[in-house]
Amino acid sequence: MISSRLQSLCRSLNLSKFLQMRLNSWLIRFLPFFLSRYFLCVLGRLYYYFNRKERDLINKTITFVLGRSLSPRELRRARRAIFRGIFDHYHEKLYLAYTPFKRVRKFFANKMQFEGEAALQEALAQGKGAILATGHFGAVEFLPAALAFKGYKVAIICRFQTSRLRDSLVERAQQVDLQVIDSDKGNCLLAAIKALKQGRIIITESDEFDEWKAKDDHQISFLGATLDYDRALDVLQKRSGSPVVSALVSRTGKGYTLNLAAVPHQQVDGKKVGEKCLEILADKCEMLPTQWYQWKKFGKMISPQLQNVVPPSETTMPPLSVSCQYAY
Repeated sequence: MISSRLQSLCRSLNLSKFLQMRLNSWLIRFLPFFLSRYFLCVLGRLYYYFNRKERDLINKTITFVLGRSLSPRELRRARRAIFRGIFDHYHEKLYLAYTPFKRVRKFFANKMQFEGEAALQEALAQGKGAILATGHFGAVEFLPAALAFKGYKVAIICRFQTSRLRDSLVERAQQVDLQVIDSDKGNCLLAAIKALKQGRIIITESDEFDEWKAKDDHQISFLGATLDYDRALDVLQKRSGSPVVSALVSRTGKGYTLNLAAVPHQQVDGKKVGEKCLEILADKCEMLPTQWYQWKKFGKMISPQLQNVVPPSETTMPPLSVSCQYAY
């Protein structure tokens, strides 16, 4: 009976909503970091056990991207680590939203390092705010808070899976002057331009594939796939005149490192600013593929290119006894 109900629950919700169930958000408040992470790993494994079609799509996408450069053994290890990274993402989201705020602030002070911060400061010195181009990579959920805790004025465009998560994050954002722009309410482009005119940092994700409004008159290569290019970042930069900075938060095992680098908005070799941001993200993904977690949406976007990819026959889920623990 319990198994049947659990199976029905897993199949009726997407992974985000399944992991954001009320019990989970309540437990995050009290459990230590490593234990709450382990708990979400268990739930994530259960979700993909009952959603094998979704799991197989992710595995096929991983094989498409990494299969040519890795041996079968290395590919198996990479797939397991990638699923752990997916679970880490949702754990970090819940940790940020529901852990006592004083503990979150202390955690960031001890665990977050900055590299290339001068690039951001130089961008802000121009007086037009700054566009931070990031992606679904590493601990991206920590990026706005990491900046806000250091005193930067930040705005971020979000779409929330649950109203409870939205209310919690908005309330916390107000404590550090972090502006939350709900993508389901109003014109996001106008709101972003307004925030930039106020001197804020606006954070945008370059690989939000299901939001792309791409046209087939310009194509790019990303992780070995050919994509119709989305110009949203180029439009935002052109209309605001704001400088662009790449921002990616990597997990290091002992903490997190925010890497910042200026992105020239002038076209080089015919490449647009958004295209250059995607190239930076792709390079990072190739270096640390297990920290990117947009495999499902990417797989849906390139589904015609996956037709000849043979899905793995094994159950590629992480062994809990080894993989779901950090030294925190």
